[in-house]
This record gives sequence, structure tokens and C-alpha cells, in this order.
Amino acid sequence: MIQIDPESSVAINDQIKAGLRGLVARGLLRPGDEAPSIRSLAVRLRVNPNTVARAFRELTLEGFFEARRGEGNVIAEAALRNVKKGLGNLAGGLAEAVRLAHRGGLGWPDIEAVVKDVRREEP
Repeated sequence: MIQIDPESSVAINDQIKAGLRGLVARGLLRPGDEAPSIRSLAVRLRVNPNTVARAFRELTLEGFFEARRGEGNVIAEAALRNVKKGLGNLAGGLAEAVRLAHRGGLGWPDIEAVVKDVRREEP
């Protein structure tokens, strides 16, 4: 499910949004699926429900969710397209960052070590 790092410099509501996008990217949530309720997600993540509600509001404005009467928040059809587009942009940005690091004097073994360190940090 979604992981929250309270020590991260990334705001918790942004971590929640990234986590939900990741669930869609991995196919664990699909368009038409009902999203977890704000209250249940807040309890599971041990965060304030207002923080989850803010993430949900922002995702709704982005077109990730659509609100259906009687069903709550549902993953929108556009969510999968937007996640794939975002992953493409992210991959391009990551590639450019690696190129810049190498041009800036970081050797390939050092770059690989950074990637391995980051992989070890993630569950």
C-alpha cells in the first residue's frame, strides 16, 4: 500500500498523492475502482484526516478522481493516462539528471552507488 516517511522533506499530502499514483501505475488500482475512504486511509497511515482530504481534493482537481454520488471517490479514466505521462516525464528528467551528474564530474560507479543506496531505502 502507501508508505509515509514522516522524516521526509516532502509534504505528507504529496506523499499520499504519489502513493495513490503509484498504486495506479502498478495496476493495484484501476479506473472505475473505488478509492479508499479518507478516514480509513488516515487511520491506516496514522495521519490527520484533513491531510488525506487535502490530497484527495488536489487529486480531484487534477482529474485523478471523479466523485460519484453514493460511491465516494472513484479512480478516473484519465488517472492512468496521466500517471503514464508523468512516469515518462519523470524518466526523462531522471536521465537528464544522470547526464548532468556525469558531466559535472561524478563517475559512473558513483552514480550507480547513489542508485543502489536509493533502492535500499525503498521497500
